[in-house]
Amino acid sequence: MPSKEMQGLIGQMKMMMEKGFVPKFDGGMDVPRLRAVMESAQKAMPTESGVTFIPETLAGIEAEICTPQNARADAVIFYIHGGGFVCGNAFTSRGYGSLLAGETKIPVHTLSYRLAPEHPYPAAVDDCFNAYKDLAQRHTGKPVFLIGESGGGLLCLTTALKAKDAGLPLPAGVIAYSPIVDFSGILDRSANEGKDFTVNASWLGAINTMYCPDEGTRKDPYVSPVYGNYVGFPPLFLAWDSTETLAADSEQIAQMAKEAGVEVQSKSYPDCFHAFATAGRGTPESAEVLAATVTFIKGAIQ
Repeated sequence: MPSKEMQGLIGQMKMMMEKGFVPKFDGGMDVPRLRAVMESAQKAMPTESGVTFIPETLAGIEAEICTPQNARADAVIFYIHGGGFVCGNAFTSRGYGSLLAGETKIPVHTLSYRLAPEHPYPAAVDDCFNAYKDLAQRHTGKPVFLIGESGGGLLCLTTALKAKDAGLPLPAGVIAYSPIVDFSGILDRSANEGKDFTVNASWLGAINTMYCPDEGTRKDPYVSPVYGNYVGFPPLFLAWDSTETLAADSEQIAQMAKEAGVEVQSKSYPDCFHAFATAGRGTPESAEVLAATVTFIKGAIQ
């Protein structure tokens, strides 16, 4: 049973979704409206005290650094936002990006990668991979951690897969919250049909068309990481809601990575919501994920 705090947050989210104050991901998406709602929501969202936001570019792409007071100089975090591949940017990443920076004392880089439907696959994948290469080159020898939720979780996985396949230095760890990993339809997501108020089957159908309109590429591992080769993949941390539509995605990646010999930490939480981890300290469940994320990162820094 979810905590009282989680139940309260879910009630607030549902109410705000209906009033249009929080993005609603469904088959009837109005993308410009969705982007405007996300921008507005971020303006009202508090950021972590003591964290400053410094504009930058990564591989020529607009980005930002969330810099905490007394920042560590021995590691880097690259936070890749979610948003269904159609909304979000470095600015809307400030809430969770600043929380990560404050908790870890590590600078957190965020990115305004290109969005669908104007820029379908491989635009976002290329942008995140190129930004990662830029970060790794600027911080040679330092551990770089990838963190992302939902679509951002997919982009963390594909960035690490591309780095591995290219023979580049790998991230020190990959943290993916509720990632989507399949656009081909190979995964059976029917078990949680009707239980998830945030992501549903109609949204998945719409995003398939917007993000990857070329059906012939949907089994490419950089489109659908469920087809990836995880042998030699860096340590992986996964957290998800066991009753969300995309629970099958996290379960499958956790299993595949473990079978490939990857160091995997994973946990599911019942009756929360898609990408609930970004609620941070707001609920006991998300606070536990945050604490585990910080432990995972600090444990990987030599």
